[in-house]
Amino acid sequence: MKKTLLLAAIVAMVAGCTKTQTVGVAPMAGDPISFGGYSGNVITKAGVTDDMNLPALKEHGFGVFATYTGTDDFDAFGGADNLFMNNEKVAYSETATAWTYSPIRYWPNPTGGKSADDQHVSFFAYAPHCTPAAGETTGITGFDTQAVVGTDPTTGDPITVKHNLVRYAFDPAGPNVDLMWGYKTKTVIPGTPATTSYTVNKDLTRTDGTVHFVFRHMLSKLGGSQEGITDPTASGYKANGLIIKASPTADPTNAYITGTPGEFGSDTGTKITVSKIVVESAPEEDPVGTPVVDANDNNVVYATAPQTGKLDLYSGIFTLDAAAQPVKFKQVVSADASDIAAGASELADYLKEVPGVTDFSQIKTGVIKQPRNVYADESNPIILLPGTAPVVDVTITYTVRTYDAKLPARSATVANSTYTEVPQTVFGRVLFPTIEENKKYNLCIILGLNDVKFSATVEDWTPGNWTDTNGNGVIDDGELTGTEKELWLPANL
Repeated sequence: MKKTLLLAAIVAMVAGCTKTQTVGVAPMAGDPISFGGYSGNVITKAGVTDDMNLPALKEHGFGVFATYTGTDDFDAFGGADNLFMNNEKVAYSETATAWTYSPIRYWPNPTGGKSADDQHVSFFAYAPHCTPAAGETTGITGFDTQAVVGTDPTTGDPITVKHNLVRYAFDPAGPNVDLMWGYKTKTVIPGTPATTSYTVNKDLTRTDGTVHFVFRHMLSKLGGSQEGITDPTASGYKANGLIIKASPTADPTNAYITGTPGEFGSDTGTKITVSKIVVESAPEEDPVGTPVVDANDNNVVYATAPQTGKLDLYSGIFTLDAAAQPVKFKQVVSADASDIAAGASELADYLKEVPGVTDFSQIKTGVIKQPRNVYADESNPIILLPGTAPVVDVTITYTVRTYDAKLPARSATVANSTYTEVPQTVFGRVLFPTIEENKKYNLCIILGLNDVKFSATVEDWTPGNWTDTNGNGVIDDGELTGTEKELWLPANL
């Protein structure tokens, strides 16, 4: 039986603004500046990267940088940044049911006796709030400013505006944290659904009241989320994250069309159970082309340094420090208790290979035609930095069993123990496109199983090597070659 592993990557946006909450404080006498915020994406459970859902956002708070520009707009202001707030922590108070910070800042009053509020303050936010220690090498490692050259819209003169930057490093060895950017609103341009315009809290005045932020994830992840109904046979099921399915052919064209289990998973057909799946970054060749002699790595090198980049709190753009950065990660999903104890994620129960089970009807349904989630529960996701283009290696160990009552029983005391059993370990590689921010990348493992087919031809019984030279269908004298004797039949037969 020929078996092939086919892999395909599906790109899907992370779940939208469901289960969100908006909290704000109305302006009070004296016009203190108050904040509100919520997480634009809800993650069902926190993983190793401490995914920021709304409860986590309330727990950790968010950081705010603010610039007072007087009567100038932010884009036309050439002064120093951080004149009003510098990494101010805004925390949530369960008692007050409000976002709080200290010391309280107040909106500037109008100048020159004007009735209009013309004093501008611009606010920029990130989450979770962090005060990095010196020499921090993972997560939010520090803050910086960037001089951006522009044009004064009123005079046309060149002007330099300073943007706040959040520096970030992702190390697969961890510990790591999520990174979120706070914006004000977003607008999808009609006719171009893929184009979204973001606005930030700039040039606000005392008439604006609560300064509200929507936080979205700047990083992306591969798999990891176990959202919705996890039983593929239940109504409303949605495959998500790391997915596996069986295909009777090697053509993955219809890989994601759901259907009935068919011949896979039934007690009288074929069952495919999984022992282990390893998803990891592929090795990187030496970038200068010099062979690296290493008996373990077979003349290839792996990324060892953290991936680093910076988030511009004005534009919401994450930029890698280097144009191309090697990616290194490894995730193991296993049915083996010892692997799980060592930190591996657990396979979903319906996929598991269970040692010692010989009753075919008691073997798990395993991989079927419908895509099924691989994880038993949400696993620690593989975090990917925007701008990287990882190459992902997948190794899967599984067993294919086909029930056949005509085979000898494997056990004299166990029913339904007549089946074939073929263990397999196969490997595949996927080249991902350049990773975009705030995306979740799903990986679908397609086990392409080609069934065993037969064909037959029938040879006539002939007395040796015979060439019917004259085409009369009779062995004439001289048409039989080799060492065989020619047999002559009476003319009347």
